[in-house]
Amino acid sequence: MQAFRRSVVVAAAAASVSVAVADCSAGDEVCQEESEESTLLALRLHQKDSDLELDSSCPISGTACSEEQCCPGIAATGYRTFPCPSTPTYTGCAGSENDLHAAVAAEKAGQAGESTGSLSLSCPGSPAEVQCSRNSCCPGITATSGKSFPCPNSDRDFVGCQGSQDDTVKALLSAMTRDEKYQFLRGFGWKNNTWDVMDNYYIGNAAAFDTQYTGKGTSPSKYGIPPLNMQDNGQGFRTVTEQIIEQVTGWPVTLAIASSWDEQATYDWAVALGEEFLAKGANVILGPGVNVHRVARGGRNGEYVSGESPYFGARMAKPYVEGVQSKGVLAVAKHFALNSQETHRDTVNSMADERTMQEVYYPPFKACVDAGAASFMCSYNLVNGVHACGNSDLLNRDLKEDMGFKGWVMSDWWALHDFKATEGVDQEMPGTFSGGSPAYYGDSNLNTLFDDKIDNMVERMLSPMLKFGLFEAHDRVCSPPNCDDKLYKAVATNEKHQQLAKELAHKAVVLLKNEDNFLPLDQGKQKIALLGEGCNAAQDVASQLKAWDVGSYYNIGGSGRVIASNPETVHMGLSHACEKFGCTLQTYFGTDVDEAVAASEGADVVIMCSGTSSTEGKDRESLSVDHEDFMVQLADKITDKPLVSLTMTPAVVLMPWIDSVTASLNVFLAGTYTGSAFAATLFGENNPAAKLVITIPESEDQTILPCQEVDCPYTEKLKVGYLALLDQKVTFPFGHGLSYTTFGYTSAGSPSTEKCSGEMCISAVIKNTGEVEGVEIAQLYLTFPNSAEEPPMQLRGFVRTKSLAPDASADISFTLTKQDLSIYDVEKRAWVMPSGTYTVSVGASSRDIRFSQTFTK
Repeated sequence: MQAFRRSVVVAAAAASVSVAVADCSAGDEVCQEESEESTLLALRLHQKDSDLELDSSCPISGTACSEEQCCPGIAATGYRTFPCPSTPTYTGCAGSENDLHAAVAAEKAGQAGESTGSLSLSCPGSPAEVQCSRNSCCPGITATSGKSFPCPNSDRDFVGCQGSQDDTVKALLSAMTRDEKYQFLRGFGWKNNTWDVMDNYYIGNAAAFDTQYTGKGTSPSKYGIPPLNMQDNGQGFRTVTEQIIEQVTGWPVTLAIASSWDEQATYDWAVALGEEFLAKGANVILGPGVNVHRVARGGRNGEYVSGESPYFGARMAKPYVEGVQSKGVLAVAKHFALNSQETHRDTVNSMADERTMQEVYYPPFKACVDAGAASFMCSYNLVNGVHACGNSDLLNRDLKEDMGFKGWVMSDWWALHDFKATEGVDQEMPGTFSGGSPAYYGDSNLNTLFDDKIDNMVERMLSPMLKFGLFEAHDRVCSPPNCDDKLYKAVATNEKHQQLAKELAHKAVVLLKNEDNFLPLDQGKQKIALLGEGCNAAQDVASQLKAWDVGSYYNIGGSGRVIASNPETVHMGLSHACEKFGCTLQTYFGTDVDEAVAASEGADVVIMCSGTSSTEGKDRESLSVDHEDFMVQLADKITDKPLVSLTMTPAVVLMPWIDSVTASLNVFLAGTYTGSAFAATLFGENNPAAKLVITIPESEDQTILPCQEVDCPYTEKLKVGYLALLDQKVTFPFGHGLSYTTFGYTSAGSPSTEKCSGEMCISAVIKNTGEVEGVEIAQLYLTFPNSAEEPPMQLRGFVRTKSLAPDASADISFTLTKQDLSIYDVEKRAWVMPSGTYTVSVGASSRDIRFSQTFTK
């Protein structure tokens, strides 16, 4: 206080200040404190006129300021900016003169709290000594039109400044050099001229200024910019090393979760994914994969949520994006676009007309844009003669302009064939060269771009990083290579996630056939023969770790692979069930049909199992399961007792044995809890509700095969998947899935616009007409007026009911939007609603229609 009192003595020479102490009586401490505060403020107000020639400065932060400027917000002001002491009545700040008084009082009391001076975070665009902290404001600068703006590490919902996060982005861009901005535009962390990522690095890495910046000047880490740590996902956090396997959840594959037709479950899964990615130090998830399944053999179909329907994909992509980004992990929609096969994926030329692209392949991607996806990944293939990663029509016109995408486009790994910044690729991944794949986003190429272009590319990254909280201290991630603890040691899974994985696996089981309501099995003493290699399929971890493109009956192969830790086999699941219900198992886990028949002697029921897997980089050689001959021959020989088939598949398979079995269950690769899911369903603890989002065909002749030539014309146009098979016999149609109960459908009136938030609403009553509680997934299929020249029976609505007790009913409504009723007009380059009569068909699948109605537009 001695220095303070000296200042008072000097300032008291001015008459306007000397009054401060005069009214206090001796010994009045409260008065003395108030007078000292007033004197300190007076000193600040008048120091510019005094002989001391002191610069005006902000309380607590010490930031220099002058007339009509704002001081950074501090804890004492609720993080509102407040007037510089030289002009206390200035009204251009978020706070007022009262906040200035509060700041002075806090400084006098030494109660800085969470002050801007407590963290070494610089305000972008201001001198180095101007600092800020969480939920405080930086002084306005030219780039922000003089508006104060949130400190970069402020909470995403902080609104205490004149400007917004958009202004923070402008300030960062104005403060960073081109060299600093380049670090966003190319990845790092892979060994040059190899296919190997370096230790302690993620699959994708960018902007790790804390540990990687070697440019001129001070690192932009002073602004709190976090690195972008990216990891693959098709089934969870990619398990690149053995130790990670035990640390993350072995989820069902994306298509399995989609089979529940449950948007809330998809959201819950996505939230859990976000939590696990953050726990492992990653803040970018390379998903969702949303490509519509064109080629039934597609090696990555298990990763793609859309199945055969663009409408379904759009509905399911939204909760995925929103879920992961709610946890501060950025979503990357992939692979844009027309990435329909793995065969020759680097060279195949997907040739589709504009209407087909807009109506069939774009809707799930548009849904990702609407959901706020931070990034898109362009694909390896060519689209109409130009590589997708560098196709301006695709990226600039269709995505950024027409769809209004505000985020950034990253290349798939080594998918670039030239420098393509002006064509719409904002970021090259992984940023290193390998073999015949050079790196293109070096300084020499980036130096050819104007500043505005560089800023636009970087802004597309900074904006979602701020919007979704990547700058926030509690969600900050490690900077490679200082990620050993997070990447290789942190345990991301937990009991809650394991339980969710189990629930999702149970929800994914599809009851395909149930002759005479044979299932569920009696929960009592009976002998069950469990036959086939698939019933006890091993999880060969060593083989999978040796080769990136090896999968199993529990997980896919490729970059999306999450090797399930100690997965439950069918045998394990049924063994636990028999311990509970008193049944006994007779097992044979080979592929010799005669030995299998012998093992079934004396059994009350026979269960046979098989499956197959798939991987990135190659399409499946056929649609057969691995032991098709075994399944067919065994079904032919076991005719004296009930026979149930269980299959574990990545997507579409053929089932030539289906006519010879009593019941059939399928699950798309279900992760750790595969055995539990089958057992719970077989014994009725889980009443199945899942439905197919693909078609099980009679033969491969009904499917589109991968193109073997460079040019791959999409001659089927709009008739993709089930839409091409409506007049053909199939084994199981799109939308099919049985339950252990039955449901009745009743129309609840004519199509109506009354109290309808869309163009038309269709109402129905779903009643449980069976004897057990269950869930139904009601579906609406739309047929356009004839003039539209559209395939009939396009999915345009679905409702997953609540669980209904016997005789209970649910009132449901389908809302058809203008988009649902529109087609793409190529000449107008716009969506238009055809005039004429529309038909809506409501039912339990695309071929189980319970009622139809028409309306006119």
